[in-house]
Parts: sequence; C-alpha cells; structure tokens
Amino acid sequence: MGVREDSERRESYDASFRRKAISDDPSLQDGRFVGQEFPLSVKLTVHPSDNGIIVINYPGALGDIDGYNNKYATLGNHVQQNVGAVIRTDNPVYAGFKYDVSVREHLKVVIDYALKNAVEISGVKTDDVVIYLVGFSAGSSAIAAVAHEYPQVKKILLMAPSGDAGQEAITEGLRKYTGECHIVIGENDEVVGKDAGSFFASLATGASVVRSVVIPNCDHQFRGERNGRIMSAAPLWAFSDPDSENPSPEKGVKLYD
Repeated sequence: MGVREDSERRESYDASFRRKAISDDPSLQDGRFVGQEFPLSVKLTVHPSDNGIIVINYPGALGDIDGYNNKYATLGNHVQQNVGAVIRTDNPVYAGFKYDVSVREHLKVVIDYALKNAVEISGVKTDDVVIYLVGFSAGSSAIAAVAHEYPQVKKILLMAPSGDAGQEAITEGLRKYTGECHIVIGENDEVVGKDAGSFFASLATGASVVRSVVIPNCDHQFRGERNGRIMSAAPLWAFSDPDSENPSPEKGVKLYD
C-alpha cells in the first residue's frame, strides 16, 4: 500500500466525542468516586486518505492534540501526504482514574473509532484496513501495551518510550506483539534515558522486525530544528522506508526552531 502520487490531500476534520469510564482511583477524596461512571472527553482530529492505511498519533502525558507550535498538526499533514490517513488525539490525565490504566483505555477507544470508521477515514472496510501506531513518551508506553490486541496493527513507532502504562502491561504487550516495532530515542534523553530504546527493543521478542536508533545531540523533547525534522521523518522511516538505517531530517519538515 502507498499514497498515490496524483492524490490530493483531503481536509482534516474534528471527530471528538465522549467515552464512559468507571472511576478506579481511591486517592481522590478518599475514594468517594470509585465505582461511579463518568463521561470522559476524547479529542480527535482526522486527516483522511484513501489508501487503506491509518496512522494514529498518541502524544505524551497531558499532551495537546496539536502540540507545541502545532507540531502534531504539521506532522499529521506530513504523514498524510507520505503514508496514509492520520488520526491525532490528546493524552489527558483524568482525576479519579489511574493513569497507567486510562492511558491504555484512551488509546483503545481511538483505535476502535478508527476501525469503526475505516471507510470514511481510509477508503477501505474494517477487515481490510492497516493501522500503524506512533507514540511519544507515555503515548509510546500505551502503544507497547495494547498493540497486540489488534490484528490490524502491523507497525508501531515508539519515540522516547516511558513506563507510564505499567511495566507488566508493557512487557506482556510487547511479548505478544508480532508486527514491526521501530524505536527512536535521543542520545541525551533526560527523562527516560537513551537506554530505554534498547530496553524496549529487548522486550519485543515476538516482533517480526525490531529497529532501534539513537539520535545524537537530542533530548527527550526532540528540541531544535534538526531534531524536529527527524521527529517528523521518523514515521516515514518506520512505516514506508525499510532500507534506511535512520530517520533523515531531509525527509522531515520544520516543526519548530
């Protein structure tokens, strides 16, 4: 599958909704809300395409759907033009909900939305759609934990992966995942450390392909124009460029200075 060279980019649209969830965190007001159902917001922006591929972008904890300097919106357009349809979401932290659980459940709801609306988003039916997942930090941890639950998920990209989704869930999830696993981390990552890349790679024992690269002179946030370009090139490297050793800044776009 690939994006047709003659295809025009379709306009993005908002697809936000609410999901129902049961409070499970006893630390909020002595647990008075535990067991109660609440509506939780799920923010979505869809960049549609018609080649049967959907890329879901999941940012870090408390990550905004558009990101700093609209970097995720820019990234969404870039990936739409070069890989396939894109669904962007946020990564909220809900009071009264354990984050290691909610970060996984939020992602699963987004994947379910993609599958249910596959024709509108990607031009093919649910049974035929191919899903790629790209995450940053806590978003990567959730992807590592839940990707194996969906046979439509063929490739994942973990950028600066953290342990926020729970180590047991991450370890078990990557062990069961059989698609391609690609990992990108900064040499100077001050949050998870550069060794997080090799650690996550070692957990993906069932993956058909495992690639892990360390970006020189790069921190956890991929600060700087060059690192931003690498960040935007990483999905192309992971999802459509199997012959390149590293994501090239020349194949990315400027996200920020």
